[in-house]
Amino acid sequence: MRVCVFTVLLLILSALSLPLIGLAQKFTEPTREELQMTSDPKAPGASAVYLYREEINDHRNHAISSYARIKILSPEGAKWAVVEVPSFGEGPPPIIEGRTIRPNGEVVPLAEGAQTLLKYHQNDGELRTAYFTLPQPDPGSILEYRWKLPILGSGNLEDLEGQPGGRSVTGGPLPYWDVQKELFIHKERFYFDAVDPDLHPPQFHLTEPVSILYKAYLPQGYKVRNNFNVGNLIVGGRGGPGLWSGYDFYSLDIEDVPPYKREVDAPPEIGTIYGVRFYLTRMQYVTRELSVDSFWLEEGKNWARTVDQVVGVSSALQAAVGQITVGADTPEAKARKLYDAIQTLDNTDFARVKSMAERRQPHLSEELRRAQDVWTEKVGSSNDIAALYLALARAAGLQADGVMVADRSRHIFDHNYPSLDQLDALLVVLHIDGKDIYLDPGEKLCPFGQLHWSHTLAGGLEQNAKGPVYTPQNLSKDGMTAHSADLTLDVQRGVTGIARILMNGPEALRWRQLNLTSAPEEVRRKFNESLHDLLPQGITGEVDHFQGLDSPAANLLAVVKVSGQLGTSTGKRLLLPGFFFSTGAHAQFESEEKRENAIDLHYAAQAIDDVVYHLPAGYTVESAPQQVQLPWRNHAVLVIKTASGAGSIEIKHIFARSFVLLEAKEYPALREYYQKLATNDQQQLVLAPAVGAIGN
Repeated sequence: MRVCVFTVLLLILSALSLPLIGLAQKFTEPTREELQMTSDPKAPGASAVYLYREEINDHRNHAISSYARIKILSPEGAKWAVVEVPSFGEGPPPIIEGRTIRPNGEVVPLAEGAQTLLKYHQNDGELRTAYFTLPQPDPGSILEYRWKLPILGSGNLEDLEGQPGGRSVTGGPLPYWDVQKELFIHKERFYFDAVDPDLHPPQFHLTEPVSILYKAYLPQGYKVRNNFNVGNLIVGGRGGPGLWSGYDFYSLDIEDVPPYKREVDAPPEIGTIYGVRFYLTRMQYVTRELSVDSFWLEEGKNWARTVDQVVGVSSALQAAVGQITVGADTPEAKARKLYDAIQTLDNTDFARVKSMAERRQPHLSEELRRAQDVWTEKVGSSNDIAALYLALARAAGLQADGVMVADRSRHIFDHNYPSLDQLDALLVVLHIDGKDIYLDPGEKLCPFGQLHWSHTLAGGLEQNAKGPVYTPQNLSKDGMTAHSADLTLDVQRGVTGIARILMNGPEALRWRQLNLTSAPEEVRRKFNESLHDLLPQGITGEVDHFQGLDSPAANLLAVVKVSGQLGTSTGKRLLLPGFFFSTGAHAQFESEEKRENAIDLHYAAQAIDDVVYHLPAGYTVESAPQQVQLPWRNHAVLVIKTASGAGSIEIKHIFARSFVLLEAKEYPALREYYQKLATNDQQQLVLAPAVGAIGN
């Protein structure tokens, strides 16, 4: 980011002075009808509704602002009194103003010195965001607030290039209008003044005109307005002047926007709810009116050429490959040795001292470093290291291509959104013996031949491919979690024993990467917390030790000590849950009748539970879970097995799921199957004194 100190100071001063004028304006006086509202016929049962909201992104004055009026209709609506301000870095804090209007018209303002009311909390460990709380948010009240925040670093075209229109508008000049919220919205307005008088041309990248465009997903009958019908033209070359055309603002006024329903196990919200995303594109795609397919074809070629320049093979890289691959007699063996070598490099995205905000930000807008430099310095970002692996693979004579994809944990690739800002992560695909082997070299501790789950089924670009591609999903055997336990029971329902949790694939990678960025005691604490949902009520577990936490060469094992009381007793009979480990991870599927969003379970998986109970002396098994095989053709299967021995019983619960994504229209079939699973999982293990036992 190339903004001189003097320019930054001017931006701060102007941003802090101009918003104060806006903050001095009076708030909106409520109508009698608004004050007397106790419910809203347009939003039956709602805890609160937006009467009005507004978002302004003002590049001309280097500031963004937000204003809202919210009517609280029930005690649950009080949570909307907590107002969050977008994340910001080292710049000035937001300027805030607010008040609560009680049903009788009494006004309760924020206390004097409102800035002191700002609180901060941690997101993802280290990313700070600000929030403040409006006073006395009782049912019937109206909450009203306004905040303004300066935009820094918008004075360079390089800062604009490749920036996604995201929710953290202070982190990128191009806004994302989140038109749909969790509450019903009566009226809202958005405004984007795109003219930046401090804009100056880039030093390296942008050598041709570009245009600001947008993609809108809106209710029928609404569209974004602007004062020109082509685009906001930016002309800038190497050292040449920046020039804006007359196209300088966008606006949207909309009414009666329904709330979106936040559902568990749903894809990311961006692209699935009403909103407007702004992006940059080369002017040729505006003037020539090329199709979306043409955009991806041409931009794919440009991107591929850029990658080829970065991964050019040098004599030093060839020498390194010769040393690394000694003894490898097949192409795949060479590929594995190279993969192991780059995994030892310092990956800055997994540095414990780096903030979470820096760690997992998209990298497409960053210039990839030359592979030779990354190898020499032995350090780089995830995408730098992936590019280095591509260079080493080619130096070894392997056929390899780069693949740039959208991170599926943040957004779903949209073919009809012609912008490269969707693409986050660089992968590599090897073409060996007629097979395509997808690799994720930038994911620290990701096994060879596997991808981080957010990079599976992900759309993007591949070198030498004609148009967008999608990565494959994982195999269920590569998403395995095996729970085993050896437990001793007593007649008071006491349980003691050892559980072993064995993982590979996504679950193992999650804990291994957490171990890279967190202290060991924090990893233990979070793992112990995860046991609360896995173990039955009355049973506690504490991890004793891990094996394989630092290396993907073998499965990850957690050894856990368990103890507590299990089940209930009736007379001398002991009634225990049929399955010791929880199987209700998706209980909402059995209970929710309808589904509005698609289903995203991240990755294909199998869970293998194997529990051996040692019975109390003098007790026998009266009844146990029935052996069963319950398939859902081409989707999933459940298998139950039991085996009794002398004074013991072994129960196996094996569930394999091959599907990852389902459309909402497939939900009825999904729900029917999960209801069958839930019914099966209600079975009990019943123990009773053996016939002839003492005291029977």
